[in-house]
Amino acid sequence: MEKTIHQKWLERVTYDIETADAMYATGRYIYTVFMCQQTIEKSFKALMAFKGMEILPIHNLRRLAEISGVIDEISPADLRKIDFLSQYYLNARYKEDIEELSLQITPDTAKEYLNFSKEKIKWLTRKIKL
Repeated sequence: MEKTIHQKWLERVTYDIETADAMYATGRYIYTVFMCQQTIEKSFKALMAFKGMEILPIHNLRRLAEISGVIDEISPADLRKIDFLSQYYLNARYKEDIEELSLQITPDTAKEYLNFSKEKIKWLTRKIKL
C-alpha cells in the first residue's frame, strides 16, 4: 500500500528529530535548534496534508499554525517558542548570520527546544490520528 502524503511528511519529522538528537549529542547546538524548527514545520505540513490542504513553501511556524487551523490551541508561551524557532530556518542564511545566531544557543537552550519540539510533534501527530 502506498504511503499517504501526510505519512511521508511524518517520516521526515522522525528523521529530523533523530538528527536534532544527534546534533545535540555532538554539541552542534545551532543545528539542534535548526532541526527542531524543521520538525515542527514538517509536522504542521503533515497536518495540512492530512486535512487535504495545499502545502505552501513557507517556513514561518506561526503562519503554518494559522494556516493549519491550530493557532488558537497554542499558548502564548508556546507561540513565543515557535517564533524563536522560526528565526532558525537556515536555508538562505549567510555564514555570518549563523555565527551570530549560534551565540544565543547554549546547551540548555538547545535541550529546552529539543524537548519542546518533541512535545509539539506528539501533539500535532495526535491531531492527524484522530
